[in-house]
Amino acid sequence: MSIKRISAIVPIDLLIPLEKHLRHCGVHGITVEHVQGYGEHPNFFHRDLMQENARILLYADEAEVDGLVAAIVSCAHECGAMAGILAVDSVDRLVNLTKGADVTSVSS
Repeated sequence: MSIKRISAIVPIDLLIPLEKHLRHCGVHGITVEHVQGYGEHPNFFHRDLMQENARILLYADEAEVDGLVAAIVSCAHECGAMAGILAVDSVDRLVNLTKGADVTSVSS
């Protein structure tokens, strides 16, 4: 089974509703990083145009990816998010550091 990494950069105010929504969808773990950047909606009130955002990372089996992407997009639309981006990447290898073994399946 192939493991994928879903990475979404969303506005900070979407973080709590998105986390609750993903929990409701059965996702058992996510990683959240606070990031800065600019793109489609720069912050013209800052000299460097930077906007505060959150990056959410999660790993899923390939068969679950479409459902999780749809859930993230749905939550963003429901919350009225005006910006954000999502990427799905292939993972060559994922290792559980506690067990020291390769992860062959991610149960979300």
